[in-house]
Amino acid sequence: MGLIMRKRPDTESRMNVKRTATVLLFLLVGTSHAFAQAERLSDAQIAGVVFVANQGEIAAGESALRSTRSRSVQAFASRIVAEHGQVNQEIVALTQRLAASLQRSTTSDALTQESNDDLVRLNAVDARGFDAAYLDREVDSLGRLVNATDAFIRTTTSADLKMLLVRARPSFIFHLDQARRLKYAIGSPEIGR
Repeated sequence: MGLIMRKRPDTESRMNVKRTATVLLFLLVGTSHAFAQAERLSDAQIAGVVFVANQGEIAAGESALRSTRSRSVQAFASRIVAEHGQVNQEIVALTQRLAASLQRSTTSDALTQESNDDLVRLNAVDARGFDAAYLDREVDSLGRLVNATDAFIRTTTSADLKMLLVRARPSFIFHLDQARRLKYAIGSPEIGR
């Protein structure tokens, strides 16, 4: 009886190891596929992703302009709306000049959904917690936008799109830095108000 009990846990243990290995293999394959897919974005899809990311920034900024009581956050949100709007105008002008159009991708679709979800969350936050929630969102989304811009600069084949991204990158980095500083300062009652 002692041997039977010993074999059973070993069999279960082996099955668990096999299951775990199978799950890890699927995760590895899925992750590899996701990275491969991201590397295969066309220039029109890259422009579409940046355009959608900027739309998300603009929408969150407009929400902040309606909801915040902080002059510092208002100034930041105004800058976000204006500068990301300018980048989107440049993207539209570029696609028109090249007789191209923005193309959707799974990445741009996911960003659209994420932006919509973020707006729902921001609109549900009370006035006291709004600034912190907005700045948390900005630090996260701007950090990802900077990283994506860096990747897109390396992978785009269009010299015009690459130049647009290179020109936009410093403002994205500045916005990220500003969001981080405001997030830090917002905890202090005298700073950032």
